Amino acid sequence: MNSNASHPPSFGKIFSASLLVFGNVLGVGVLALPITAGLGGFIPALVGIVGIWFVMLFAAWIIASRINPEKKNFDLPSFYGQELGNSGKWIAIICNLIILYGVLVAYLSGISSMITSLFPALASHETLITLIYFCFTTALIIFGLKALRSGMVFLVAATWICFILMMVTGFSHFDVQNLTFSSWKYVPIVLPIAVSAFHFHNIIPTVSKSLNHNQSATRKSILLGVFMGLVLNMAWVLVVLGTLPENGAGAHSIVYANWHGLTANVPMSEILNSKVFLYSGLCFGLLAVTSSFMTNGAGLFGFIQDLTTNYLNTENKLLVGALAFLPPLAVTLIYPRLFLAALSIVGGVGEDILFAVLPAIVLIKLTRSTKRHYQAVGYAMLLAGLFICPFVIGQKVGLIHLLPPAIIS
Repeated sequence: MNSNASHPPSFGKIFSASLLVFGNVLGVGVLALPITAGLGGFIPALVGIVGIWFVMLFAAWIIASRINPEKKNFDLPSFYGQELGNSGKWIAIICNLIILYGVLVAYLSGISSMITSLFPALASHETLITLIYFCFTTALIIFGLKALRSGMVFLVAATWICFILMMVTGFSHFDVQNLTFSSWKYVPIVLPIAVSAFHFHNIIPTVSKSLNHNQSATRKSILLGVFMGLVLNMAWVLVVLGTLPENGAGAHSIVYANWHGLTANVPMSEILNSKVFLYSGLCFGLLAVTSSFMTNGAGLFGFIQDLTTNYLNTENKLLVGALAFLPPLAVTLIYPRLFLAALSIVGGVGEDILFAVLPAIVLIKLTRSTKRHYQAVGYAMLLAGLFICPFVIGQKVGLIHLLPPAIIS
C-alpha cells in the first residue's frame, strides 16, 4: 500500500502537476493537427481526435499505475521489459529510436519550410536555413543544455503568449460555413498526428513523483492536464478550420498545405494578412519546435552516448553528436518538406506502438482473470493501435492512396 495514502495531495498539488502534462501537450502537434484534421472536416476531426485522446489517456493511466516508486530511474524500455519481457523491451527501444530520429527530421524540415513559406524572399536559401538552425540547436544540446534549462520557464511563457495571440487574431476571418464540410473517409489521416499531439507519457514518472506516487492523485492530474490539452487543441482546430477553405484557394487551402507539408500558421498568415498573427505564429513555431528539439535531441544524445560507452568504450561528444544528429540532417537535406510525413511516421508507428499497442497488451494481461470491463478497454485500445500502424505504413509504401487531389485556383 502507498505510504502516502493517508495524506493525499491537495488539489493545488494535483493542479500544479497537471500543468506539466498540459505544457507537454502544447507543442509541435498544434502546428500539424489542423492541416491533417481539416481533410475530413470539423465533425469527423472531432470524433477522430477525441477517440485518440481516450486511447492516450488510458495508456498514461496504465503506465502510471505500474511505476515502481523504489526505482530511481524510470525509462519506457525497462518498463515494458518488466511487464512484457525482453521482447517488449526491445520493441520499446526500436520505437524510441523511430520517435527520436523521426521528430528531429520533422522539426528540421518544419522550421525551414515555415520560414521560407512565410518569407518567400528566403525560398532559395532553405538548405542554408536548415544548416544554421541545425548547428545552433545541436550546439546547445551538446554544450549548453544546462544554460537552456535554466531559461526554460521564460521559453514556456513566451510560447504561451504567442499562442494566445495566434488564437485571438485568428478569429478575425472565421466563417462557420467552413465547418460544414465533412468527408469521413479522411479520418484515418488525422489519427497518427493526433497520437503525436497527445504524447506526454515520458513525464509521467515526474508527475507521479511530485504527487508522492499517490495513484489516485496521479490519475486525476493526468486527466486534468490532458483534458485541458484536448480543449486547447480543439479550439485551435476550430479556429483554423473555420478560417481556411478546404480546397480551391491556392496556398490558402487546407489541401494545398497538406500536399506541401506546411505548418498551420503558414496558410493562416496568408489569408489573415495580419502582422500580429504572422510574427506570433512564427515565434510560436520557433519556440515550440526548438523546445521539443532540445528535449528529444537530449534524449537521443543520451541514448547514443549510452550505446557508445557500452559498446565502443568512448564518450566522445563529437562522435555521439555525429551519430545522433547527422542522420536526421541528411534525411532533411535530401528530402525537404517532410514535416507532416515525418510526424505521421512518428505518431503512427513509434508512438502508436509505444503508447497504444503495448499499454493495451499490458492492460489485457493484467486483467485476464479479473476486471473484465477493463479488459474490453484494452482490446479497444489494441484494435485502434493495430489499425493506425499498418495504415501509416501502407501510405508510406504506396499501398494506400487517401489524400484528396490538390486543386489550385
